[in-house]
Amino acid sequence: MRFASLGSGSRGNGTIVASQTTNLLVDCGFSYKEALHRLKRLELEPTDLSGILVTHEHGDHVSGVETLANRHSIPVYASRGTWIEIGANKFKNPMYINALFAIRDIEIIPVTVPHDAREPLQFVFSCQGIRLGILSDLGSISQGVIDGYQDLDAISVEFNHDKEMLNTGPYPNSLKSRIGGDFGHLNNWQAAEFLRRIWSDRLQTVVACHISETNNDSSRVRRALDSVIEHQNVHSLIASQSDGFNWIQIGTS
Repeated sequence: MRFASLGSGSRGNGTIVASQTTNLLVDCGFSYKEALHRLKRLELEPTDLSGILVTHEHGDHVSGVETLANRHSIPVYASRGTWIEIGANKFKNPMYINALFAIRDIEIIPVTVPHDAREPLQFVFSCQGIRLGILSDLGSISQGVIDGYQDLDAISVEFNHDKEMLNTGPYPNSLKSRIGGDFGHLNNWQAAEFLRRIWSDRLQTVVACHISETNNDSSRVRRALDSVIEHQNVHSLIASQSDGFNWIQIGTS
């Protein structure tokens, strides 16, 4: 498998997970025109997509899904709660996620996460023994999340905010409480602690994603990330809002 990002942050998110025969898009928080541009950067066209998975209904994850999916007849997969929020009747090919499922040769394990959405999910992908975890938009780490993200070869995990920057920053107190609460977003040190809880010798790639442009900076993310991966033979990087990240190969499949 391999994966790449169209962009990651509060102004839009999208991640491609691919095997040799299948391309899946997780979320699309970009306009149709912008999504096409970002797909082309990865040498993909909408017709290359076998499916779109929606994690939850917030605009930075779903705003571009309807146009992209309907114009190109791409099946869209989401939880029942998410479909209630975004309207399954608006889509040509709505698919309901109830349990583990597969799209062609990629197996997908949905994981319920604590976030302030109707029925939010994140995902673990598996193909030919390779396991990739995508995890963002959660305010706390439940035991179910820890159990769901074991034995990974690669993970993209949210390092959304620095706690000090959030507390002293420009957001109103109500928004600060939401972001920093148990159903908001992970701070740098929560994300680092999560990585410690799921660490194994097979983990080779760690991406820090969904980083706030207002309440975080790359140096603070790097400090927290390095506290976990220091002296480990692990490839790590920080995803950006503007560029996401380019293709990362996982294993040899």
